[in-house]
Amino acid sequence: MGNVVLRAVLIGAFLFLLAPIAMVVVSSFNGVGVFAFPPQQFTTRWYREIDPGYYSALYVSLVVATVTSIIATIVSVPAALALARGGFPGRNLLSSLCLSPLMVPALVTGVALFQFSLLFWDVFKVTLGGTITGLVIGHLTFAIPFGVRAVLASHTRYDLSIEEAAESLGARPLQTFFQVTLPILKPGIVSGAVFSFLISLDEVPIALFMGGGSATTLPVKIFTAIEISFGGDILAVSSIIVAISVVAMLILDRFVGLERLFMSKQ
Repeated sequence: MGNVVLRAVLIGAFLFLLAPIAMVVVSSFNGVGVFAFPPQQFTTRWYREIDPGYYSALYVSLVVATVTSIIATIVSVPAALALARGGFPGRNLLSSLCLSPLMVPALVTGVALFQFSLLFWDVFKVTLGGTITGLVIGHLTFAIPFGVRAVLASHTRYDLSIEEAAESLGARPLQTFFQVTLPILKPGIVSGAVFSFLISLDEVPIALFMGGGSATTLPVKIFTAIEISFGGDILAVSSIIVAISVVAMLILDRFVGLERLFMSKQ
């Protein structure tokens, strides 16, 4: 009976999480009205009527998320190793600071970054607002802490004697780092990179303040469009994003394996 109840709760939780996504996809083919459910008439007109601006915004989002994820990963790995192994003064304070962006509301961070962009213009005469560079800088304030925490979590059970064994067998420090340390920390590194990418792709408040014009991300484009009207093209765009996410996960699972990617070998 306990197993039956547990499975029922598990199935109910999955249905609760997936039902809204399924409703959006199904409603994108509704020819009667976007708010009518279940659909009374099948159509694909909403996909044909997607504003090209959404594709441009999607391109900006993918570029920003990719660059943010790469930079956050490059920075978070040495930062996490320094926090986990270093004995320098202020290490605990610095570790706490890595959590502060996660506890501060994104809207507050967006306002602060906007003020920083104005100050940056006054001092260096360089514009950050409305540029992809400004968006990447803003998203890094959230992405780097996620990457650091993910690598630190993967480092909790790290056995330093493995590195000592590699060095005793003649491996140089760089060889040890790339052939021993990084492969062992791979689950945390990949998890941090994926979280950084997803957070950047879905982020709205910072993109509202730091984006604009040709540097408008897809979430901001959808958010501003909903303020004017809620059409079927928005549901179609959302369904395309869902389809891309599903296909990406299936390809990743087929050629790499999600368990192998996110979990270390025992």
